[in-house]
Amino acid sequence: MKKGIYLLLILVLSVITVQLTNFIILSTYDIPENIIESNRFRWMEIEKQSLINAKQFCGSHDVEFSRLLACTYLKENYVVKKRKFSLKEWQEDNSNYTKADKEAYSDVCRAMEAIFKDLEYFPVAKSGISKYWVGYDNSFGADRNYNGKYMHEGTDIMAENNISGYYPVVSVTDGVVENLGWLEKGGYRVGIRSQSGGYFYYAHLSSYGNIKKGDKIKAGTLLGYMGDTGYGKQEGTSGNFDVHLHFGIYIKTKNYEELSVNPYWILKYLEDKFIVADY
Repeated sequence: MKKGIYLLLILVLSVITVQLTNFIILSTYDIPENIIESNRFRWMEIEKQSLINAKQFCGSHDVEFSRLLACTYLKENYVVKKRKFSLKEWQEDNSNYTKADKEAYSDVCRAMEAIFKDLEYFPVAKSGISKYWVGYDNSFGADRNYNGKYMHEGTDIMAENNISGYYPVVSVTDGVVENLGWLEKGGYRVGIRSQSGGYFYYAHLSSYGNIKKGDKIKAGTLLGYMGDTGYGKQEGTSGNFDVHLHFGIYIKTKNYEELSVNPYWILKYLEDKFIVADY
């Protein structure tokens, strides 16, 4: 009788121990509520080599690129540097995030898909003959002042020669031309909606390519030329700043139709994926 009671107690304690261990493990995979709208998430600090490593890993193991990035970004607390990947670790982490909060994890995966899945080219075509190129800094979140202070929601890709109409601007992704025309702040701009739902924004153009609103386009399509238009109510206003392309990436979230994320690290990843043009 006593032996049976002892065995029952051991069994109960074993079950409790297993459940407690699982609870402790899953608690480390907790996802903050609506994390994709937080500044921590939006900064997109995933270094270039980690993205390259992730892409190679996914190609070798039939893993979704955006899902691996979501999993890694969460686990690394939103800063990913010098990251290598193993199949066992990926499978364990992916499973635990799914168990811990499947809905929240799915939201993060969808956000990463909108940002990363359709990326193909750097947004400025490079000359095959000229020495002039472009430069850019991580200015996302910096103060801007036009009709009041506001946060910079993209990356400014600056023209080394500061000549309007010189650099061809191309679409980073396949997609649909959702917006085209004049904005007081952005000047002549184009907005492309990618197949996975990301909104890619190109502003301050000097002129447009052969595109119109509603067109379905391929990555690499000429959108227009880098300029210095904007900061004026009158269409065609130019010359209020140096020639550059303002490049922005936006995603749809629970509370926003278009919420900006930092393009800087993404541009670093795309630096070597440029189109060479004859100009």
